[in-house]
Amino acid sequence: MMTVIIISSLIFIAIGILLALFILFAKNKIMLKGSCVVRINDNSPLEAPRGENLLEFLSSNGHSVPSACGGGGSCATCKVRVVTEEAEVLEIDKAHFSIRELSQGWRLSCQHRIRENIDIKLDTTNNAQVFQGKVVSNNNVATFIKELIIEVAEVDGHAFIPGDYFQFQIPGFKTNTEDWKATMESKYYSDWEKYGMFGKEIEFDLDEEIIRAYSCGTHPKDRYLKFIIRIATPPLLKNGKLDHRIPWGMGSSFLFSLKENDLVDMSGAFGESHMIYDEREVVFLIGGAGMSFGYSHISDLLLNKKSKRKISFWYGARSLKENFYESEFKFLQKNYSNFSYQLVLSEPAKEDIQSEGWDKDDPVQTNFLYKAFKIGYLDKLEAKHEEPDEKLYYVCGPPAHNSSVMQLLKEYGVDRELIILDDFGS
Repeated sequence: MMTVIIISSLIFIAIGILLALFILFAKNKIMLKGSCVVRINDNSPLEAPRGENLLEFLSSNGHSVPSACGGGGSCATCKVRVVTEEAEVLEIDKAHFSIRELSQGWRLSCQHRIRENIDIKLDTTNNAQVFQGKVVSNNNVATFIKELIIEVAEVDGHAFIPGDYFQFQIPGFKTNTEDWKATMESKYYSDWEKYGMFGKEIEFDLDEEIIRAYSCGTHPKDRYLKFIIRIATPPLLKNGKLDHRIPWGMGSSFLFSLKENDLVDMSGAFGESHMIYDEREVVFLIGGAGMSFGYSHISDLLLNKKSKRKISFWYGARSLKENFYESEFKFLQKNYSNFSYQLVLSEPAKEDIQSEGWDKDDPVQTNFLYKAFKIGYLDKLEAKHEEPDEKLYYVCGPPAHNSSVMQLLKEYGVDRELIILDDFGS
């Protein structure tokens, strides 16, 4: 008897779950049909397909809302005010806004879909228009990193400040990695061949353009906009080959495919990771493609502003082949006594050690950057009874680099407000 009751209960619960799922599915289908009216800053109403992403809709209608994380919901820069009564509140909104801000209608536009007629209020002071740029060059400067140089009509007109980023409009596209050899020196081929990365066709069929943000490596007097782009590849399997079940990065693949004279739609500049101007020493802790952020700040401080404050630059790369802009930084170190440059290699190649004389046993030269920085900088401060919290720290690089450096600084008592972290979550 008990067995019958249990089985009956389970059947009843299963039927209830199926009915609930069916109702949700049907509701979703109904909700996504038709269109909605969107009014932006009390201007003429616009028609939007029901269910369209709010950030993408705003962008496609000439309102380029900043989105440093490219719509991932982590940076909270794409905030807008939805002034419609009873506007939907998502859990991610609650994580980024106070109760008062939520009641005022603040929402993350990248996370919301248009499901009803809404009124939107945008901050026009932070709403750059989309403009077009032309590719000047797009060459590899490291195995998996390109230097993309863009010409625009008026760089100054886009109010660029070191530490800013620009947004690229990524359309549907098709490319083959074999074609990328045209802008890549042969010395970078070996790793691509080792992991079977050439000859891969990449295609993204998009109904709407998507947005991806990249730090700008330009200082304000540069003629061109410069970006350091690292390709986002599928992860490696145990056999050393790419897991092609995981797609290549959409934004980085599109930018890697660009050739001289190609046109790209962009918007910006946006950003908050700007320089704090005082007399404190500035320490840059940079890894990989974070070079954009570091080079922009340092070149502006020294070449444009002729700053006399002490500037320390620590850069982490895998090997000498992966290190770039070295001649520029050595020039700065030679001509500006207040600037120091320390390169740290995590995996120096045999030729680095045998031909270039790289010291593989020196823990300040051969190490992970955060460990080298601890030994070669922070421990020396302690020995001299100097406090690390009397300086400013600018941090940018891949996620593992950023988290390791942030944890190290925390352990040494450096307040978070003394750290400017440029983190795109990439």
